[in-house]
Amino acid sequence: QSLYRVPFLGVRWIDLAILWVIACYLYQVKSNLDVLRTNNGIIVACCFLYLFFESFQLLRSWGAINTGWQISWFLCTLNFFILIDLLTFRITTDKTILLLKFTAFWGAIVLIITNAYLLFSFLFGRVIFGDLDIRVGLDVIGMKETVSPAVLTPFVYAFSLYLRDLETVVWKKGIYTAAILGIYVELIITFHRGNLFSIMLITMSYIFLFSRSRIGAFKKLLSMGVLIGLCYLLFGGILRQKGYDPLEKISETIMFALDTNNPEWDKGRSVSREFALNIWEKHSSVGVGYVDLYHFGLPDTIATAHNFVITCLFHRGIIGTFIYLIILVFLFRNAIKLWSTLRTGNVLQNNILKLLVIVSFFWFVPFWTQEVIWEKHSLSIQFMYLGLISNLYYQRKPASNSFAT
Repeated sequence: QSLYRVPFLGVRWIDLAILWVIACYLYQVKSNLDVLRTNNGIIVACCFLYLFFESFQLLRSWGAINTGWQISWFLCTLNFFILIDLLTFRITTDKTILLLKFTAFWGAIVLIITNAYLLFSFLFGRVIFGDLDIRVGLDVIGMKETVSPAVLTPFVYAFSLYLRDLETVVWKKGIYTAAILGIYVELIITFHRGNLFSIMLITMSYIFLFSRSRIGAFKKLLSMGVLIGLCYLLFGGILRQKGYDPLEKISETIMFALDTNNPEWDKGRSVSREFALNIWEKHSSVGVGYVDLYHFGLPDTIATAHNFVITCLFHRGIIGTFIYLIILVFLFRNAIKLWSTLRTGNVLQNNILKLLVIVSFFWFVPFWTQEVIWEKHSLSIQFMYLGLISNLYYQRKPASNSFAT
């Protein structure tokens, strides 16, 4: 540990590196105030204001918990630099389309590998079951912390549905098809309500928004039916041997998701939410900082409220939560406005950008049920989606002067 720390100061070199990055960005704003005078300046200004606020939160709660956790949480906040860059510099539509196709293709390969490993672990007993009989939590034995595919899955699923129909190269079409099948199998094994909700809505959006006629919608629906049937034939028998009939489990998941009166529906999280709100009322302005619920008496297994808004109020109060929500409101507002500009022009490009807008809104599923502010990887991907959308919108906006040169 002494090698990792600055002599005499007792702080880690990584801490100084983080502070140096922040200082460089702040200097950039000081030396280029034109960034804050553009059409997107209000979002950029809010991002910097939020970074200032989070720096204050880090300092005021320094030493309250393990320093490593505090720095890790603060690193999540630095994902706002992704937004600042994407709101500052111009990226052409062609390059954006190329990036999205690249991400969709390699994201499909990532999900094929991860879902295949999940299926292998499930079949050969390398998983630990938790939670309920219907909503099952799976931990693969021997796996370390990995990047959650929660935000990548809707993206890959939506783009795979669309690009699979357009692709003329057989092996690439097979990649997208395998990714879709893997997502279906992962859904059956894990029975995650959020994934079920996302996949159903994306499927309906794909069929009704990207079909030029009723015949086209029927063809897409038939194609989806063939994929689901293929998935059932390939994996249904294997899963039934483990006591998991796909049709039965999917129907159980749907019924369980609708049964909000079930006392097990929220997994007991109503207790932590109420507790977090009670603590927040005593620190309403700026919250409690970088500490967890167990510092106030709850067991250490109940660290958070598992609700973004309540968790945000608990940690950063009305001020920090207001700034954060203002940023999100402007970003999703730009997404809606970009959609309205995609009525004319290149059909292929417009459809891909529409898919990006659709996928960005599926963040509301984990947004409402989890404290996604702390999930570094999913948060960075989501900010990439929203940053690209705002970048494209400001380019298409008439008389726009939104980017630095």
